[in-house]
Amino acid sequence: MLCLEGISKTFFPGSVNEKVALRDVSLHLVPGDFCTVIGGNGAGKSTLLNAIAGTYPVDSGRIRLANVDVTKLAEHRRAKYIGRVFQDPLRGTAGRMMVEENLLLAERRGKNLRLRWAFRAANKERYRELLRTLDLGLENRLETHMELLSGGQRQAVTLLMATLVRPELLLLDEPTAALDPRTAEKVLGITERIVHEHRLTTLMITHNMRDALRYGNRLIMMNNGRIVFDVRGEEKARLTIADLLAKFEETGEEMNDALILG
Repeated sequence: MLCLEGISKTFFPGSVNEKVALRDVSLHLVPGDFCTVIGGNGAGKSTLLNAIAGTYPVDSGRIRLANVDVTKLAEHRRAKYIGRVFQDPLRGTAGRMMVEENLLLAERRGKNLRLRWAFRAANKERYRELLRTLDLGLENRLETHMELLSGGQRQAVTLLMATLVRPELLLLDEPTAALDPRTAEKVLGITERIVHEHRLTTLMITHNMRDALRYGNRLIMMNNGRIVFDVRGEEKARLTIADLLAKFEETGEEMNDALILG
């Protein structure tokens, strides 16, 4: 469960570079919500995710996760509540460590790490089975260094890492933006399966209107640091790309290449 109450964030306040990124944003996700977030460049989407994750402290408002007020918690202290997949497949993993080492670290997210840790045969077999579910041939590459995987393989492993210990909230920051269309489709399919199997509360940023409509049970549109459109359930299921374009035009912004029709 995620509850945002009137959060605001301004970068470089009082300077010539002042930028109001979030303006009194309130949002409530119930357990199991899969919410896609769409909007033009500078709408506040990434700042929203970074504020939730604790990367950026908010200027005002309150953030609650699983009924815990995390507004003042540092990013690393929120990690036990949050799983995150970044846009760049190179982020979120240790490239020079093996696949199995990355999975073990992910499994210990939010726990005290000790100097002495080792793999057991049971760990290896379980990780192999988990990787097999990705259907990418990674079950035989436990000892491969992450940096040697393709972008799609690495992003799929990152998704697995983010959900290995079931998070209270899964944040997906344009997870397929750096992938080719075929690989992106594969990764999104894996994402949808994992989210539904574990009923994960999920917030996913996308610039692809088709993906925003296809995935999840809820959609929000942001503009100028505010949520300007919020739709869910059957109403969302009836939306078309034409409807989204009309809503976007209502914001007064010009259409740009960052928004993909799909």
